[in-house]
Amino acid sequence: MISQFFILSSKGDPLIYKDFRGDSGGRDVAELFYRKLTGLPGDESPVVMHHHGRHFIHIRHSGLYLVVTTSENVSPFSLLELLSRLATLLGDYCGSLGEGTISRNVALVYELLDEVLDYGYVQTTSTEMLRNFIQTEAVVSKPFSLFDLSSVGLFGAETQQSKVAPSSAASRPVLSSRSDQPKE
Repeated sequence: MISQFFILSSKGDPLIYKDFRGDSGGRDVAELFYRKLTGLPGDESPVVMHHHGRHFIHIRHSGLYLVVTTSENVSPFSLLELLSRLATLLGDYCGSLGEGTISRNVALVYELLDEVLDYGYVQTTSTEMLRNFIQTEAVVSKPFSLFDLSSVGLFGAETQQSKVAPSSAASRPVLSSRSDQPKE
């Protein structure tokens, strides 16, 4: 079904590359895709492109291009759904989806791809089902915040910051780390 999956930065740098079948031109396909994409007029590029018998299906999410290639006749909608679910899954496991997050969690991303896709065929995209199989912990960087320095306000008055959830709560992984789970 899928020949390759890769993630490109907004500048075309390959962050992740996985070849499932070995029937392609290698990593040059990612560069070819980006050249075709940037060679098109306007901001809106077609989601499905064709080049010499190879179909490129992509989505843009958080400044990243998530791309699959196939040489078979596959429904583009099913591949778009897969890419959307992969973006959600990566966000669930890594906390957020961005170039820095992907770079810090390369091992986790490849482990997820190995469990989600087998020889290019989809196995599962369920976060809960994958929980038992994924062993790599997400590397989450805590953004610097002046609010973390102190909860004491002007003249020693207590502030409301200690009663509010930190702004980084939305970018934490959905799954708790194994060290946080209760021991049985």
